[in-house]
Amino acid sequence: MTGTKLANKPSNASSGQKGNFSKKKDSFKDKAGASKTPGRRHVLSLSQLLGRIRKQREAKLQQQKRQIKPIIPPKSLVILLKEKPEKTVYNRRIIDYKHCGLLQRYTGLGGKILPRRQTRLSAKQQRYIAKTIKSARIMGLLPFVRKEKGFFR
Repeated sequence: MTGTKLANKPSNASSGQKGNFSKKKDSFKDKAGASKTPGRRHVLSLSQLLGRIRKQREAKLQQQKRQIKPIIPPKSLVILLKEKPEKTVYNRRIIDYKHCGLLQRYTGLGGKILPRRQTRLSAKQQRYIAKTIKSARIMGLLPFVRKEKGFFR
């Protein structure tokens, strides 16, 4: 026993730094994470690794959600939960016979006006769009009959 103790002591004594050497050795053990078994590594399965990564991502998302706060809270939860179909075109009063790009959205391939089921407009909006499309056709801004895509091939 005394021989092993003496064998360890000369190595420390030869370095000349007893206190510093022992601190470095302890800090290396802490970094390696060998607290359970000093000679073995802890092997994780793929599902365990993916679980840890998922938890880290969720934690990051939670932190980001805490940081981002709305300046003006919404008036009701219905706005957040339910998306309404786009019916604001008529309310903004941007429908005009000069806006050919907008009017072409509501015409089909053959140049016909699309029905309400497809445009998802109210009856009043649909009538207004039909009237403006017809007036744009009469003025020569929109064609009465459009050629299909296969015609130009």
